[in-house]
Amino acid sequence: MRAEGTQDHRSRVAAERREKTRTKLLQSALHVLSKKGSQALIGDVIEQAGVARGSFYNYFKTYDELLVALAIEINNELLGAIDPIVQCCPEPIERISCGARLLLHAVIRFPQFASYIYRLPASAANSSLLGIRFLTRDVALGVMVDQFQRVRQRAAIDLVVGVMFSAAYSLARDVLDPGYPEAIVKAMLQGLGGGELEAGKIVGLPLPDLVLPATSILQFAK
Repeated sequence: MRAEGTQDHRSRVAAERREKTRTKLLQSALHVLSKKGSQALIGDVIEQAGVARGSFYNYFKTYDELLVALAIEINNELLGAIDPIVQCCPEPIERISCGARLLLHAVIRFPQFASYIYRLPASAANSSLLGIRFLTRDVALGVMVDQFQRVRQRAAIDLVVGVMFSAAYSLARDVLDPGYPEAIVKAMLQGLGGGELEAGKIVGLPLPDLVLPATSILQFAK
C-alpha cells in the first residue's frame, strides 16, 4: 500500500513539474514575441525559459505548435474572464454584443494576441478561437427564442466567427477609429437580424471592465 502511495506521489510531482515547464515555455514565448515579433526564434524562447533545447521538443514538436498552444492558452484565459460578465446580460443579443466588444477591446489592449490567433488551424478556430464558444452558445440561444429571425443557427454562428476573426486581425494590423469595435459589432448584430436602432442601442450600453487574473499569461507580453 505504501509503495503504491509513493508511486502516486511521484506521478503527481512529475506531472506538476511537466506542467510548470510547459507554462514557463509559453510565458517565455509570449515575452520574446512581444519584444522581437516575427524575428523571434526557438533559441530565444529556450534562452528566456532557461531550459535545454531537448526539453523544448519534449513539449512542442515545432515552433508553430508552440504558437498554436500559446494562442489557445490566451484565448482560454480571456474566455474565463469574459464569460462571467457576459452571463449577467439578460438577452442573447446583449450577451453577444458584450462578449464581442470585450474581446475586441482586449485585442486593442493586447495587440500581439491577434498575431498569434492566425496560427490556429480552422478546427481550433471553430471551437476555441477568441472565446467563440460562448458566442456560439448565445447565438444558438438567440435563434431558439426567435431573437434572430433572418438566419439559421449554423449560418449565424459562422457569421459571428468570421466577423470576430477578421475584426480582431484588422485591429491588430491597422490603426483604426476608436469606435471600430462598436461599429463592427453593430453591423454583426444587424446581420443576425437586429434592427439598426436596436443594434445601435445595444452596442451603446456601458461595457464592464475586463479584469484578468493576477496569474494571467498576458503579463509576460511586456
